[in-house]
Amino acid sequence: MIRPYTAEDRQELQRFLMNQRTFARLNEQTVEMFRDENVTDFEEEGTISLIFREEEQIVAIADLLKKHPIDGSLWLGLFVVEESLHGTGLAQTLYEQLEDQYMRPYQTEFRLGVLPHNERARRFWERNGYVYEKDSVTNKGTRVHVLKKRLIRPE
Repeated sequence: MIRPYTAEDRQELQRFLMNQRTFARLNEQTVEMFRDENVTDFEEEGTISLIFREEEQIVAIADLLKKHPIDGSLWLGLFVVEESLHGTGLAQTLYEQLEDQYMRPYQTEFRLGVLPHNERARRFWERNGYVYEKDSVTNKGTRVHVLKKRLIRPE
């Protein structure tokens, strides 16, 4: 089940983020830095922050910007699946739900940034129809590969 994040989820979100050691390491952060940055991002205005639950546990999170102020596309700012569930197919299932329920109704063009050394993530996104667009730097100074997906809607 996907639902929007609320302040009541804060402690559980913090626990979830503290368990994502691989993702924190890829971002060259301690788990504490990773937790603090992402909790802050989740509580900022202007994005849709989502929690995915199975059996009352957070199994994934996502943060969306519905309309980027410069390019107008929808940006998937964060998509993290519980690392103990990697390789199970859950990420694919959850991403499909996310796209169907929270992305397609708003835009026909999606973008996201992938860390250059995160080849596994890049392969995942390419399997989901994303293609390399350009190299960029995030507002936090991190170099990323920008990937883009454009939907073709039947007339």
